[in-house]
Amino acid sequence: MRRLNISFIAILLFIVTLNFSFVSGSTMYNGVNNATATFENMSYSDIYSSFAKGDIMRMTALAVIRGNGNGLYYPANNLKREEALAMILRLMGKEKDVQVAQNSASGGVPGVAGTTSSGTVDSWAQGVITVAKNTGLLSKQEQSLDFTKNATRQEIANWIAKGINLTPVYGKDAQYVYSYKDSSLFDADKLPYIEAAIESKIMSGYSNGYFGPNDYITREQMAAVLSRAFNVSYAMMGYTKDMGYVESVQKDSVNGGMRYTYEIKNDSGQDIALVSENSQSANYDFAVLKNGVAGLSSIITSGDRITYYTNGSNVVFAETESTSSSVLSGTIDAVWQGSFRLIDDSGNSYIIYYNNNTQLTMNSVDASISDLKYGETVKVTVSGSTATRIDVAYTDLSGNGQVNLGDRQDSGKITDIETNNSQVSITLDNGNTYTANVDMPVEGGSGSLSVGDLKVGEYIKLYFSSISSNTPDEVFLEGDYNKAVAVIRGTISGVSGFNPKIQLKDVQIYRQGQWNTSSDYSMYSIDGASVYLNGLKIPVSDISKYKGYDAYIMVEDHYGTDTATLVSIQNGFNMSYVGNISYDGNTLTVTLSDNRQVSVNDGTIILDDGLLVPKDQLSKVSQAYISFARGGGANFISILDTNAPSGYYYAFGEIDKVTSDSFTIGNTNDAYAINENEWEKIDDKTFYVGDKTYIIDNSGNTPIIVNYNDFINQKYGQNADSNIDLMKYGYVYIIAQKDKYDDNAYDAIAINIYTGYNFDIKSYDLISTDRVTKAVLSSINGNVLTLDNVMDWNGLNNNWELNTSLDSIDVTKAVIVKNNKVISVNDLKSGDSLYIVRDGASGIIVTVQQ
Repeated sequence: MRRLNISFIAILLFIVTLNFSFVSGSTMYNGVNNATATFENMSYSDIYSSFAKGDIMRMTALAVIRGNGNGLYYPANNLKREEALAMILRLMGKEKDVQVAQNSASGGVPGVAGTTSSGTVDSWAQGVITVAKNTGLLSKQEQSLDFTKNATRQEIANWIAKGINLTPVYGKDAQYVYSYKDSSLFDADKLPYIEAAIESKIMSGYSNGYFGPNDYITREQMAAVLSRAFNVSYAMMGYTKDMGYVESVQKDSVNGGMRYTYEIKNDSGQDIALVSENSQSANYDFAVLKNGVAGLSSIITSGDRITYYTNGSNVVFAETESTSSSVLSGTIDAVWQGSFRLIDDSGNSYIIYYNNNTQLTMNSVDASISDLKYGETVKVTVSGSTATRIDVAYTDLSGNGQVNLGDRQDSGKITDIETNNSQVSITLDNGNTYTANVDMPVEGGSGSLSVGDLKVGEYIKLYFSSISSNTPDEVFLEGDYNKAVAVIRGTISGVSGFNPKIQLKDVQIYRQGQWNTSSDYSMYSIDGASVYLNGLKIPVSDISKYKGYDAYIMVEDHYGTDTATLVSIQNGFNMSYVGNISYDGNTLTVTLSDNRQVSVNDGTIILDDGLLVPKDQLSKVSQAYISFARGGGANFISILDTNAPSGYYYAFGEIDKVTSDSFTIGNTNDAYAINENEWEKIDDKTFYVGDKTYIIDNSGNTPIIVNYNDFINQKYGQNADSNIDLMKYGYVYIIAQKDKYDDNAYDAIAINIYTGYNFDIKSYDLISTDRVTKAVLSSINGNVLTLDNVMDWNGLNNNWELNTSLDSIDVTKAVIVKNNKVISVNDLKSGDSLYIVRDGASGIIVTVQQ
């Protein structure tokens, strides 16, 4: 009998495990006990012709609007001030405070209409006005208003902006309020908050160009305003908002009733279970709004895209997106987990979601959703904002292994580059690896580029004429795609609008190891941004919950709009470090020179040559600037390139001898060469010179190009009295490379003539003020280069140190070398790593590091 009981228990446990295996690894939210009452409250009988029908039901379900028990909302009626303040205080999560204040004011017994110590108010609203005063919602002047009178539009804008903590906009930054024809009617003391409400798209003017500051607001208009404000402030009521799609609906018999489990894959890739049950032991559900119709969870079906609101461990309300379908065509601009960005032929941008139910075809042949890639031309059938079908236009491959150039393509962000002799191996963010010759030309970008110039973090397109080859026939650099603008930090003050923008105050911009004040207030689009809180990914919609936290943001140029693409939020005390580092890719930690360790995570912004790069690039560097939370992870790392360009020989000295194919320095006066980033005295040195050697005379006020033959013919100059060689040119800077045939000789790539002959000064005195500097090119203006991450070599400490006082150099009299060839300033491009020999802010030799 005992064995039988054990077997029965085992079978029972197996059945229970089977029934609930779907929630393994899922986060579960149960419905609430009052869901049926909420549904009944939403079902007003007088709102079906109202433009704000959905907003009224939504705000009622979320307890911002309260019904009066008779099933009527009176949408067209004007709203009293006390009614408006009651709704706004609920939006602020202050309803409990109002109830406590009301009981205190009336002794728990309803009173009669009358006046408070200041202002007229109905008895039911005495607690409302008390809390509105105590929270600062009402100004001192407003406290004497008659609150039984109708509210005006400018009062609503002012109170809502204050209530949900929008940042007021002052001075020259206030523009929207002055764009209305009746701007003179705004109350001056309300302008900063009205501007914030308009800027956040919570309120707007009429189509005729007027705002109507003193017009009354109706109850249906207020519902629409509250609904938009709620998108920013829902966390104030204790709600969490998330979005996803319904993968399946599970139905189980339990305790004489039914349990429904709605399996959700949210936009962060997490598995969520929303549960309702109606049985002998439990009765909970949640209200739902679907296609303008209120109901309970039973109206949700598999494939629905929903927004759901939770409070603690309970789901309170969900709404589905509109099921109206449309067809969009364009090019895929970016692909993320669960969504992608589409750019249509008119340049419009759309964020479109996909899921396991999305059908994908390539030329009408079924394909996998993993085949969705940047650069593909697609036709998308969209329901709401979710793709139900994606058709990729792709040219069929021919049978002989060859295709027309461009028919086979690949594209993406470079995540790794390895160079082996003349071959470059390039890995894209889709995992594909290709090889190309280092000298292969690259189209796009600026200047003359080759594959050897490409960098990790850049976006490229590859074109092939062979089906199976991993060597492209053409490479195109998307020079303006996701171009890095800046790394900034600031304090989060909110999120505005339906095309959301993150609002920041006390904004600073990173430059050369320092955070410089940029503005008191800024907003950046977060369309498609990845957002992390202390290293953990969170939905974009959750940003507003972290007002007052610091955000570190990678800002990129998305088709002319400064857009936040990576947002790292932290709440710890911030610290910074500049110096040597070592990176452990297994533990994802950076060890500093003082043995402190800082963790690196997916939310860490890592910048190299102005490009956002993956974590494994840290294993290739020895110095960096790191910003991190004390006891926490790194929020921003700027890689400092400390490698000197290989293959170049830098020398300085006086020309002593010239032959038909060479010249020598260091016989008469000391000569010097750069060794480990410092000038070091050398013995006399001979350099071969040819007709491709670039020679420029900068001994005068204006640079003069010197002909090869004129330079060589110095050897025919003679001093009549002493019968010795008379050189035309004196001290020169030389950049050279080793001769292919003589290991002891060097071939001069360029010669920068610094003085004429008989220049009476010692050679060391000429170079004593020279500095060896590394930097990243930021921008070009004529012959002036604006620099970033400027580092000077410190010979005493034997390391590179950030120079925060130098941000540009003049290269009018400099020689610029790249790929062993002299180039013009116009051939440089933003992001180039430069190795510079300079005197003050004047460049002498500039080499581009590959």
